[in-house]
Amino acid sequence: MLHPHAQPPLLDHVLAMLEDVPVGLLLLDAGGRPLWFNGEAARACAVWNHGERHAAALRARNSFRVPEALTEACRELAAEQSPAPTKVVSDNTRGLHARIKLHPAPGAAAPAFHIQLDYRRPRGDRDRQLSPGAVALLARLTEREREVAMRVREGLRTAEIAAELRRSPLTIKTQLAAIFAKLSVRGRTRVAALLNR
Repeated sequence: MLHPHAQPPLLDHVLAMLEDVPVGLLLLDAGGRPLWFNGEAARACAVWNHGERHAAALRARNSFRVPEALTEACRELAAEQSPAPTKVVSDNTRGLHARIKLHPAPGAAAPAFHIQLDYRRPRGDRDRQLSPGAVALLARLTEREREVAMRVREGLRTAEIAAELRRSPLTIKTQLAAIFAKLSVRGRTRVAALLNR
């Protein structure tokens, strides 16, 4: 929530900060039209709409479309009469999950849907063989970074990776930052997509 005395440029900083969070954030108006979304949300929606292989070839922001499953869930949520309705929608075969909350309108504004999107490959995909392209990408990383990247490929979260590798979460975050820089990506979703091609 913005402080009441915040200057307009602060909003730009908040939006830039939200762009870098490792979870998809999507804001829809009461009619289900997108008002704002970050890069992770664009990638998750692209996978939801087109499948992982086709989504990897798209510019997710340019071809952004709200998945029909989310649009339908928003319609159902709007029809409910509870004070703060929430709905979870999942596509477990692709590791996609959405938590949708209908926020009432402050003042005279219209209500909006706040959606958190999580895209993790199913863990049953752990033993899938790496493609030659994925092996070439892993060759750019140190051994410890490769261990982290492979667990990102499997869909593990930072805390899970830290526990499995017996490292601190801060160490894992530092290694993730190095992986993102070396692979020229902005988030773990893209790392997983590149290593699962």
